[in-house]
Amino acid sequence: MFTLLSPLMNIKKILFVCLGNTARSPAAEYLARYYTTKYDLNMEFKSAGFMNAFSYMQSESREYLDSKGISHDDFRPQLITRELLKKQDLILTMENAHKQDILANYDNIPDIQNKVFTLKEFNEEKNDIDIIDPYYTSKKTYQKVLETIDENIEKALKKIAKID
Repeated sequence: MFTLLSPLMNIKKILFVCLGNTARSPAAEYLARYYTTKYDLNMEFKSAGFMNAFSYMQSESREYLDSKGISHDDFRPQLITRELLKKQDLILTMENAHKQDILANYDNIPDIQNKVFTLKEFNEEKNDIDIIDPYYTSKKTYQKVLETIDENIEKALKKIAKID
């Protein structure tokens, strides 16, 4: 079990993190925006990555968002920075390795250890806390990864907003 420094209701700024910020984390960001509208929540979302992989969102992620009617035209990948991390109330990574990298490289950010979780860990998954990178996998695997992200984003936002 984990402990958040601030109560869940005070979480307003959430950052989603994956390796390149072109597949998983942008999908998470735009899905979160979609669910905030659906549930009338007042939150802000961003996404970032550890490396500059591409200057665009991967086509499979774009297609998944399109299938749900979610606009993503304003997406631009960005890199993780100290300033970006400091501004967040909650940081949700796609893999435990991403969480560990943040904790190791940005340990001087106040309370960072209390606001970084994998997305699945935040949702109280105990065993399989990674959402694999779908890049270079099959279309079927990519679809399954996006569905997993979708389910976990909705669950996390419902948890924060205390919606059953």
